Amino acid sequence: MRRPRRARVHPSCGTGRRPHRSGHHGARLAPPPDPASVRIALVHPYPWPEVRRGAERYLEDLSAYLAGHGHEVTVVTGTHGRPTEERTASGALVVRRRLVRRGERFGLSEVETFGVAALAPLRATGADVVHALVPSAALAGRLAGRRTLYTVLGHPSPEQLPERVVPRRLLLGAVRRATAVATLSRASAEALEAVVGRRPVVLTPGVRLEQFPPELAPRTGPPTVLLSASLKDPRKRGPLVLDAFARLRRRRPDVRLVLSGEGGPGALDGDLASAVEVAGTGSPEEVPGRYRAATVTVLASAHEAFGLALVESLASGTPVVCTPDGGMPEIVDPTVGTVARHSSAEALCDALDDAIDLAADPATPARCVERARRWDWGTAVGPAHVEVYEAVRTGRREIAALS
Repeated sequence: MRRPRRARVHPSCGTGRRPHRSGHHGARLAPPPDPASVRIALVHPYPWPEVRRGAERYLEDLSAYLAGHGHEVTVVTGTHGRPTEERTASGALVVRRRLVRRGERFGLSEVETFGVAALAPLRATGADVVHALVPSAALAGRLAGRRTLYTVLGHPSPEQLPERVVPRRLLLGAVRRATAVATLSRASAEALEAVVGRRPVVLTPGVRLEQFPPELAPRTGPPTVLLSASLKDPRKRGPLVLDAFARLRRRRPDVRLVLSGEGGPGALDGDLASAVEVAGTGSPEEVPGRYRAATVTVLASAHEAFGLALVESLASGTPVVCTPDGGMPEIVDPTVGTVARHSSAEALCDALDDAIDLAADPATPARCVERARRWDWGTAVGPAHVEVYEAVRTGRREIAALS
């Protein structure tokens, strides 16, 4: 009697079924990578633009830079639909695997169980380096036998460590077991080293300058303050910005506030409501124009590791204001904006008032653009990532010294 034939297991999914593929038929026929290129697997549960936050934008820009410069890029991400594989316009292979939700009965989020979905694709890939953006993905990279760089996306001060046992263990385990660890700012690097005792390398996100053409004219006339952040996220401290804006209105009655992001401000009194515009998230193509039209952009987040909206605003020629939290002050200097003295409405109001005066200086827009070049993907941020990947791939020990 003949034995039944075993189903062939597709290496990218670890099951007996081949995943559904979307995209053009030539997706698998991409040209072979340059022999000098690095094979990178970027791993994060949510893709851009399905989710539009700083982490997802970082993932998108990083994959575009790497693929556009001849590196072999696989993005392993999640989906609530069918598993798919497709190539982006830049040449990166995007592998979507169904997010694991069975852990919810045990109080585990799909971010905390994402490593389960990512493990099989990471085992199948020939990546030299896995770059993980959440703890479970970093642990999956190590279980898959890959050299793994784990970027801690938040600002890991002691009060920001997860309170629940499992997420805390995942974070600490990922930091300790990864081949190398990165943070988004020097402030976050110092916080992580103080908590865990491991020195990370600093790898910031960046901005694609060509997507944010600047307005180089000084900002005169009735001022507009732009808040480019989700009001649904309490860490962005929308109420603090509204309080500071109400105080600013007493000094500058013609000032307006534009809210660019998810959510709304709730009930406002009549006078204040007439000065606040809820623009919503808008399309990615609309956002650069909002920066150019603003007099100043404000970000008042608590424990912000970086502050990508500040860099995007500077690239657009618009000065910025931030609170003295996390890594944001590393972006701002007195020629392009103001760091509030502390995180209070009065201090933030003073900073906004000063920045509006700064915006009227004809030299300010060009200074903002020049400052933003420090975070240009093409000339600064992208090459810094490749240097760290090479260090991880070759096993060099001085990785933290690269920052």
